[in-house]
Amino acid sequence: MEIKELKSKIENKTIDDRFMIWVIDNDYSMIIANQYLHKLSDIWNLNIKYIDSINDIPDKSFIEDDNLYVINIDTWNNDLSHDNCIVICNKCKNGIKFPKLQDWQLVDYSLSFLKGLDKQDIEWLITQYNGNYFRFLNDIEKISIFDTGSQKLVFNKLLDDHQFDSITSLNVWDLSNAIIKKDIRLIKEVLKVIDYIDVTPLGLSAILLNNFRNILIIQSNPRCTGSDLGISDKQFFVIKKYNTGFYTEDQLVKILDMLTNVEYLYKYDGISMSSLIDYMICIIMGV
Repeated sequence: MEIKELKSKIENKTIDDRFMIWVIDNDYSMIIANQYLHKLSDIWNLNIKYIDSINDIPDKSFIEDDNLYVINIDTWNNDLSHDNCIVICNKCKNGIKFPKLQDWQLVDYSLSFLKGLDKQDIEWLITQYNGNYFRFLNDIEKISIFDTGSQKLVFNKLLDDHQFDSITSLNVWDLSNAIIKKDIRLIKEVLKVIDYIDVTPLGLSAILLNNFRNILIIQSNPRCTGSDLGISDKQFFVIKKYNTGFYTEDQLVKILDMLTNVEYLYKYDGISMSSLIDYMICIIMGV
């Protein structure tokens, strides 16, 4: 099946392929893939659950299963298949190929929840980010939390206040988001200017700890809400839609275990403050 056919079937709600392999071109392609996943979960009325292996899917003979299982793996040489399972693969030869994200796709996607802005506004804004799509999405989320009638006013206010003039100024939130979304290019970009950014290793670890804890709770409990996490519904929506799916639950547990020990490693294990950021990034990227 080609991606155009998959898109058409999803739009018409005629998708009956319950096991699929999706070949992802690069990290940015996951932006489109995640949209498709959420559409499928809505059509099939299933909860998205990330697993490490097809063998982790329980036998339906013994339980009522309402999950859409997602396996994110580098290669797939397995002849096994299972209903309600999507394999996301970077190096598979066969499967539905998700091509590199194009600007027009990002424009269409952005307009789906920024109905108060014009197409020209989005096209111009994309040019300001020089291909850093994750950062673009993070920033337009600030506009998307407003109702449709207010979005244009907010956009113009940010424009008048020259907020978009300082887009190239990187900060600790950029580094945190890059780590969460495995945006290697942005991580490298931030590290080049890390000495000029207002970020402390322990401050970064606290931000990451809170963010990864929320992601784990959302991924492991499809029925949780913003109130369960002590955040607004809008914040909950942003985390669930844009920050989940990059790590499995087992990986998230390992990451949280490391982050809870960062201060101890600094105080008692001899890791210098200047090395802590590199240490955290290496551990998280390597789980």
